[in-house]
Amino acid sequence: MDTVKVGFVGCGGIAQYHFGHMEKMDNARVVAVCDKVAERAGTAAERFGATPYASYAEMFEKEELDAVFVCVEPSAHDGMEMLAIEKGCHLFVQKPMTLDLAYARQVRDALATRNLVSAVGLQCRYADTLPRVKGWVEKQQIGMVTMTRLGGLPMVWWWRESQHSGGQIVEQTIHNYDILRYVLGEVKSVCGMGRKGVVTDVENYDVEDASAVVLHFENGVIATAVTGCFSRGGAGHSACDFFTRDGVLKYGLGGDFTIKQGTMTITGKASNDYGQECDDTFIQAILENDPSLVLSPYADAYRSLELTLAATESVRRGGELITLG
Repeated sequence: MDTVKVGFVGCGGIAQYHFGHMEKMDNARVVAVCDKVAERAGTAAERFGATPYASYAEMFEKEELDAVFVCVEPSAHDGMEMLAIEKGCHLFVQKPMTLDLAYARQVRDALATRNLVSAVGLQCRYADTLPRVKGWVEKQQIGMVTMTRLGGLPMVWWWRESQHSGGQIVEQTIHNYDILRYVLGEVKSVCGMGRKGVVTDVENYDVEDASAVVLHFENGVIATAVTGCFSRGGAGHSACDFFTRDGVLKYGLGGDFTIKQGTMTITGKASNDYGQECDDTFIQAILENDPSLVLSPYADAYRSLELTLAATESVRRGGELITLG
């Protein structure tokens, strides 16, 4: 195989992000696109010279695809992954992969039975500074970690409704939770609190304005994860601080970091387009038949989904301690 034939399920906003990456590849070609909104499917099809579909079942029936990108809202995962696996398609799923953890387990387990490459759109793992950060943390005795993400409210209809988005922790801050897992290992338990009442001028809005969650990692580290979607002025703030007895590493989700240890200060800035690299790696893993190239395979991303769903559940239960695994 010299070129990977790709199909897309969903042609909305996040698909546009991946479309931009596809246009820069010479080893992948978008040949089929599917969306319930005919205009979106038609525009995407024209962009790539692909065939448009309104039904993903019809697309899978008629097309011979090597790989599929699933780019639908979190509540809309109704079987397209399972059908893709049945058809032998390598699978890329945008985060969060679903709001139904039982369905995610089905997809995870089905992938395990097939020799298929899988990936999830947790592209922040691909920042070229992250290996340096992870390496430093692994050599330290971390006392505690604080993570903060503050932004505005994404103005798409489904994001503001928790039944469709899952809320900010699951839909957006999963990136930050995933980086904590990637650097520190697995989480043993979570408990959190949230609040509403800050955003009062948005119709059909029912997600938490802010939340604070305490994470207890299996290695003993404790972390606080504070996140909010109410801010206009502070939009875009995302940082994580790893504290030791004699230093601190400050890491931004964009890949910038500063290490202060004694009299030494080290700074770094990500130099790669990690979103492009995430998609490139998925395609390369298919061509090389090497799933290990992918930093965010579905089975691993399942653990981040499980974590964020548990954190959200604790918030909504008023701080109940929830044990994972």
